[in-house]
Amino acid sequence: MQRTSVIQPTTTVNDLVQQEDSANETAIWIVFRKMLFFTVMLTVAPLTSFFMSKYYLFEGVFNMSSSNSYIYSAFVAVAIVHIILIAFLYVAFRDDQSGKKTKADLIKETVGKKD
Repeated sequence: MQRTSVIQPTTTVNDLVQQEDSANETAIWIVFRKMLFFTVMLTVAPLTSFFMSKYYLFEGVFNMSSSNSYIYSAFVAVAIVHIILIAFLYVAFRDDQSGKKTKADLIKETVGKKD
């Protein structure tokens, strides 16, 4: 029986550093886009919901006075802010959980085997 050898390509330290840097840059851009999205939402959504609910819902549909419609519209805007903050926390904690490695993954890395 004849033995065949498998020659595996070697990886230099510079290649590993470049791969890690590109992975870090990608992760930074993903986080930046999420933060930008939630920042815009926290700015635009409450203002829009305040004025839309004031003029169209409370004064238009329910025929409330101007002073009462201000109060109820403020409640709607505050509720929108809380919904956006809860969504941000959900996304942040979900991403944090996906970044953690399991014990099996750590063992595979130390042994050098991959699925």
